[in-house]
Amino acid sequence: MSESGDYDPGPWKGYDFKSARRSYDVHVGRSYDDAVSSGKKKNEILEKSVTTNSEYPVVIACDVTGSMGEWPATIFSKLPYLDLEGKEYLGKTMEISFAAVGDAYCDQYPLQVRPFTSGTDMKKRLEELVIEKGGGGQIMESYDLAAVYYANNAKMSKAIHKPIFIFIGDEGLYESVDKDQAKDCALVSIEGRMSAKKALENLKEKFSVYLIRKPYENSSGDGMSGVDKKIYNQWESYLGADHIAILPEAGRVVDVIFGIFAKETDRVDYFKEEIEGRQKPNQIAAAYKSLRSIHNLPPKNSIKKIGDGRSVMRRHDKVEDAKSLI
Repeated sequence: MSESGDYDPGPWKGYDFKSARRSYDVHVGRSYDDAVSSGKKKNEILEKSVTTNSEYPVVIACDVTGSMGEWPATIFSKLPYLDLEGKEYLGKTMEISFAAVGDAYCDQYPLQVRPFTSGTDMKKRLEELVIEKGGGGQIMESYDLAAVYYANNAKMSKAIHKPIFIFIGDEGLYESVDKDQAKDCALVSIEGRMSAKKALENLKEKFSVYLIRKPYENSSGDGMSGVDKKIYNQWESYLGADHIAILPEAGRVVDVIFGIFAKETDRVDYFKEEIEGRQKPNQIAAAYKSLRSIHNLPPKNSIKKIGDGRSVMRRHDKVEDAKSLI
């Protein structure tokens, strides 16, 4: 069943992809100018800390520099997918904190963090982010600051399993965390310069960390350009190949997020059944290819299955009250 259909699922009643995408495209086009003209300070969109009582919190930290193009808007337009099917994997208490990552060396809003939330409030929180479309063109962005922030400033005392953290981006990390940037942009005091490796190690102590990586340069076939190999190798050294999904096009980003949820909950078979009943063959193939390294390696720490195994994304004929959402 195609993604072109509209939703009618409870709190998302009346939502449709096309109008949501148009609305967010408008927001993206004017959010930075509006923020500058109104004198918005970076601490207005950077919480001192984020707290949740969710049993399964999720962080999605998306690069919003110019090279990411339409990716932030694509994620926004598919919020009902993310909210409803995400809870099928992670339970009804799932909440998400969205973060926007830029470049602390040249951007005005290098790290933005919104509170944990769920349901239609996710739309409000995403609209609070400033899409600066900056970056410095040196194939590195300030992902390290997002790592430092959430390793220190996220409070998730009710989590019953290790929370999930997903970076979405196309560039590499600065090799070290500048202490002044850490204090000013991530609200964390560190001594001297912390290595990016250490920042990611600290984050991994608190979260199960993944990267959905948009290729930085167009490559032919399955090969990577020299630049992309360099970026990938850096991330792979920090996270491991089994925590990196390479995805060339934005349209499948939410499917890949579900694939990550499936790996974390040991429900890959359910994920395959669900996506094959919902998507077109080329869309399925794109998602599977992106998730190849994640799904083909055995789970390190399987957790209990959550939910009843019925997808909210497609119709199940044996369930009388089931409603198709797409």
